[in-house]
Amino acid sequence: MELSVNQQSSSINSIKELQSRREDNDEKLASGKRINDAADDPAGLQISSRLTSQINQNQQLSTNAQDQINYNTVQEGGLGAINDSLQRANELAVSAGSPLNDSNAIQSELDELTEQVNAIAGEVLGDSSFLPPLDATDPAAAQEAITSALETVSQEAAAIGASNSSLSGQVSTYDTAVVNVSESRSRIQDTDYANATATQAQQNALLQSAIVAKKDDEEARKGLLINQVV
Repeated sequence: MELSVNQQSSSINSIKELQSRREDNDEKLASGKRINDAADDPAGLQISSRLTSQINQNQQLSTNAQDQINYNTVQEGGLGAINDSLQRANELAVSAGSPLNDSNAIQSELDELTEQVNAIAGEVLGDSSFLPPLDATDPAAAQEAITSALETVSQEAAAIGASNSSLSGQVSTYDTAVVNVSESRSRIQDTDYANATATQAQQNALLQSAIVAKKDDEEARKGLLINQVV
């Protein structure tokens, strides 16, 4: 029986190749990624990177839109506070028309409400002189100023509501895009566990067979050397 050095070298190389394949497959199972570096799938890695960029972009756009919604919500709160103060001021202006009410007390509260409204309007509307001074001795003029202010607040609130509705739609669109693109990326780069597990079992069997065959060759080689010596 003749056993050459080439046969032994071929057996060792075969085992090393099987071990390398098994290590690659084990890495895919451990990482959950089919593509761990460019060598695994150059084209797939490029596509995956492009999809990742799209995901990151849509996530940031969604965050930006949500931030604007949050800002608008704060503005709405300010407008609500202004509306409440204006409604109270309107009640006082109507009461000021009655000779039975204390105009000094009404004027004091009107001045306080005007100050509160303008303080909030300075932050929300950028106008710290939004509501002009209200005169309890001129109820008609006071009511006219209050009505005008209420209309402005109503218009601003409607605009914010429309903006939030649009922004909410944008957030939904961006979030849906993130889910869809993430699924596409997953199909490209994630490990197919069923396939990878089957491959692992096959590689283990082949490697075991190769090791056994190598041992058999070594035993045969030793036996041949002994026979030659004898």
